[in-house]
Amino acid sequence: MLINRDYWRTVPGPKLLQLITAVSAIAISYEGMSQGVMGAVQNAPEFGHRMGFADKDGNITKPSLQGGIVAMYYFGSLLGAFWAGQFSDRYGRIKGIWMACFWCFAGVILQASTVNLAHMLVARIVAGVGVAFIIVIAPAWTAELAPAAHRGKMIALTFLANFSGIALSSWVGFATSFTEFGGGAFRWRFCFACQALPLFFLGYFTFLIPESPRWLVKAGRTDEAFEIITRLRGNGDAEHPDVQREIKEIVAVVHMEEESQSTNYFKMLFGIGSGDIHLGRRIQLAFWLQVLMQYGTGIAAVVIYSGTIYKTAGFDGVKIGWLSALCMMVGILGTGIAAFTLDRVGRRRTLYWGAVVLSIILFVIGALYRGAIDHPNQAQQYGTAAASMVFVYVLVFSSSWLMIPFIYPTEIFPTWLRAKGNAFGVAGWAVGFGGGSLLVPVMFDGIGEKTFYVFGAAMLCYIPVIYCFFPETAGRTLEQIDFLFASKSIFTWNEEKEFAKRMAQFENEIDRMEYDGGAGQESKIHLREIEGIHQPAVNGGEKGGW
Repeated sequence: MLINRDYWRTVPGPKLLQLITAVSAIAISYEGMSQGVMGAVQNAPEFGHRMGFADKDGNITKPSLQGGIVAMYYFGSLLGAFWAGQFSDRYGRIKGIWMACFWCFAGVILQASTVNLAHMLVARIVAGVGVAFIIVIAPAWTAELAPAAHRGKMIALTFLANFSGIALSSWVGFATSFTEFGGGAFRWRFCFACQALPLFFLGYFTFLIPESPRWLVKAGRTDEAFEIITRLRGNGDAEHPDVQREIKEIVAVVHMEEESQSTNYFKMLFGIGSGDIHLGRRIQLAFWLQVLMQYGTGIAAVVIYSGTIYKTAGFDGVKIGWLSALCMMVGILGTGIAAFTLDRVGRRRTLYWGAVVLSIILFVIGALYRGAIDHPNQAQQYGTAAASMVFVYVLVFSSSWLMIPFIYPTEIFPTWLRAKGNAFGVAGWAVGFGGGSLLVPVMFDGIGEKTFYVFGAAMLCYIPVIYCFFPETAGRTLEQIDFLFASKSIFTWNEEKEFAKRMAQFENEIDRMEYDGGAGQESKIHLREIEGIHQPAVNGGEKGGW
C-alpha cells in the first residue's frame, strides 16, 4: 500500500467510510493531546520555575502569567482559524490537513525544546495555528463525506479521539511525575514530544483517502466527485439511487452558489451581499454556540476547580493525578454515547436535555462544596460526593453539549465556504475556552462556590435560546440545509416553514434531473429552474443577509 493516492478506489464503500472516520479521529486526537498537555506540563515544578510563574517547589507565584501561557495557544488558534478556512476552501481539504501537519510539527518541536518564556510563548502560538487548521478542516471534511443519516455519528466518533488524546496526555503526565530525570525537565519535555506520534500517522493516511466530493464539484472536477460518491454511497454502483440523488443535489446547489462566491470574512460576518443565504445569521450561530459550550456550560469551572474539590475530599497528590486522568476517560464513554444518539435524538433535543441535567449537577456541586466549608468535620464526605459529581458532569457534558458545537458549523454553511464558515466556530472555541481559562479563576476568587450556581442558572437560560434560534440539522443533507436558512425571519418556526416550501419545489426539479457521471448537458437541463428557487440567495445585492 505504502503511499498510493488511488488506494481508496480499491476499498468497499462501508470500509472507506470507516477509514475516513479513523483518519479524522487521528487528527482530532492530536487536538486533544495538544489541549490536555498543559494540565500535565504545568504540574512539573521545573517547567513552572523555568517559565517564571512558580518557585522551585512548584508553588504558583504568578497565576496571571500561568494563564497567559495557556491563552497564547488560543490566540494562535484565532489567527490560524481564518487562515485555515480560506486556505481549505481554495486548495482543498487534504492540502489543508498537510498544512496543519506542518504547523503542528513545528509547534511540537518548539514546545519540547523550549528554553525560556519567550520561546514558549512563540511555541504556543505556532501550536495554536496548527490546531486551528485541524479543527476547521477535519470535521468539515468528515461532514462532506458522511451520509446525512449518520453525519452526527461519524463526527462524534472522531471526537472520541479528542477525549482519548486528553486522557493520554493526563496519563503520560501522571507517569512522568515520578521521575526527576534531566533535573525534572524530561517530565514536561516528553509530554510535549509525545504529541508528534499522531501527526506521523495523519500525514501518511491522508494519501490514502479521497478529497471532499463537494469541494471537487466546486473546483470543477465533477467526474472525480461522482466517482467518490459512487464508491461511498453505492459501493461502486453508479446507478444506485443514493448516488444519483446526492450527486444531483451537490451539482445543483454548487451551481446555485457560484454567483455568490465573491465574499470575504467581513462581508460574511455582517451578511453583506448574501441575500437569503443569510451568512451573517449562520456565523452568529456557529460562533456563539462554541462560546456557550466552552465557557457558558461551566466546563472550564469544573475542570479548573476539580483539583480543589479533590483536595477537599482529602485525596493526596498521587490520587488526584490518576483521578484527573480517569475523569478524562469518562469523557471517552460520554462521547461514545453521543455518537449513537445525536442522529436519533437530534441536535436541539440533545442540547435541551443536556442543559437541564448539567444545570442540576452544577447546583449540586456548588451545594456540596458549600457543605464542606460549613461543616469542616464532614468535609471529607462532602468533598468525596462533590468529586463523584465531577465525574457525572463530565459524562453528561461529553454526551450532550461537547459534540454539537463542533458538528453544527460543519453543517450550516454552503459548500463553497464551509471551511471559512467553520473558522468562525473555531474562533468561538478559542474565545470561549481562552476566556474561560482567564475569567473562571477570577470568579472563584470573588464569589467562590457560587460560580457553580451562576453557570447552573445560565444553562437553563440557554434552552429558549436554542429553541428560538438554532434550527434542527439532523437527518438533512448539507445541500438541503441551505434552504433551512432561506427565511427572512431569524426564528426557527418560520425557518422550518420556508424550508418546507422551498424543498417541495427543489424535490420536483431534482427528480427531473439525470446524471450520467459526466459534466454534460443532462446535469444542467433544469438548472435555471432550480436556480429560481434559490434566486434571491444569489442576487442579494449588497443587502445584509441576517
